[in-house]
Amino acid sequence: MEPIVILGAGLAGLSTAHFLNKPWRLIEKSDRVGGLIKTEVIQGCYFDPTGHWLHLRDPEIQALVNTLWLPEQMVRIQRKAGIFTRGVFTRFPYQVNTHGLPPEVVAENLTGYVEAVYGEKGRELREREPRNFEEFILRYMGEGFAKNFMVPYNQKLWTVHPREMSAAWVGRFVPRPNLKEVVDGALGAGSDAVGYNASFLYPREGGIESLARAMLSHLKGGQLSTHTEPTAIDWKARKVTLSDGSVQPYAGLVSSISLPGLVKLLAKGEAGVPDTVQDAAKQLRATTVTYVAVGAKGANRQPWHWIYLPEPEFHTYRIGSPSAVYAPLAPPDTSTFYVEYSHHGELSLAAAEKYAVEDLVRSQMIHAADDVLFAQAREIPHAYVLYDDAYGPAKSEILRFLEHAGIQIAGRYGQWEYSSMEDAILAGRACARILNG
Repeated sequence: MEPIVILGAGLAGLSTAHFLNKPWRLIEKSDRVGGLIKTEVIQGCYFDPTGHWLHLRDPEIQALVNTLWLPEQMVRIQRKAGIFTRGVFTRFPYQVNTHGLPPEVVAENLTGYVEAVYGEKGRELREREPRNFEEFILRYMGEGFAKNFMVPYNQKLWTVHPREMSAAWVGRFVPRPNLKEVVDGALGAGSDAVGYNASFLYPREGGIESLARAMLSHLKGGQLSTHTEPTAIDWKARKVTLSDGSVQPYAGLVSSISLPGLVKLLAKGEAGVPDTVQDAAKQLRATTVTYVAVGAKGANRQPWHWIYLPEPEFHTYRIGSPSAVYAPLAPPDTSTFYVEYSHHGELSLAAAEKYAVEDLVRSQMIHAADDVLFAQAREIPHAYVLYDDAYGPAKSEILRFLEHAGIQIAGRYGQWEYSSMEDAILAGRACARILNG
């Protein structure tokens, strides 16, 4: 019996293998499983590829994590996130924690919110669905919040203006405040327990990669091949050509590699793909994120787990601190940071390392540049999928073809979406259920 072939051994691929009740072969191009949850140790400091904090909603996945994969190994942490703007720190989410900002900024945010949600000025947007992300912001938060945080921050993160993006992705990721929350936040009575990540889980030891290693250790019924990658897929013959020159027939195919990358592999196969599908794949865009892992002398100057920086004088959009989140991730008297930059290939690693030190000092996260022990930049390709005007039609064109070809997709890269670690695990489960029949 031919196996189910799974491309990519990140969370989605591992999950697919876990839930399958048929033979499988898991193909991974790197030296170990984990995808984007591989943990790196630099001078005794643990770094994940930016913040990988686990939020679990599904009862079955909760049970697997807590009783099979990492029993008694998960620590629950209450989020301490902030915003650094106008030279001061405020709590996250911004829209319900404006106390401490200059009075004129607080007033602009408040009046803009009231006009948007209750006033005549916001009526037109209230009477229809937002056409883009900017309209979503204006509809649910108003002009003040848009101007002072939501637009500049999101333009940094996504590299395009929010008006160029759909609002289809926002879901649980962008909190919509009510009037009481906005007023309480302006008066200093706001809550930081708002949003999907108000608390999260993290492994006691080994960084977030511990989850991937634990999932791997419990897999049965298949074969893992590392240092191996597909070079072509013939969907009609149901065969994958691999980098070692071998050809692997398959009974089913699950891809967690990037959606445009999957189309390229299919185009190299003997069966090929229609030009319309290849053209659609070329329209899918995503940012590259360069994150700089930084170690600094001394304990954390600030208590924040991560901060958002909307203002243009900062090159970064977000700075996180593993040592602030969980002290065992760094040696004593050492603070650690990841400093993030979104771009499309134009930012060199050396420039990012320089910016990271400058941004850490300017944001008051460290005292001085001389405190820095190391700054090492890494790149994440396809980090944030761009939900632009082309996204929906282009992705739909590809999905129609993949359904015809009998190919399943899973995970943030495979499904070409903005999603969480649990979403990747759930997507793998969904694929396995379809293939199990």
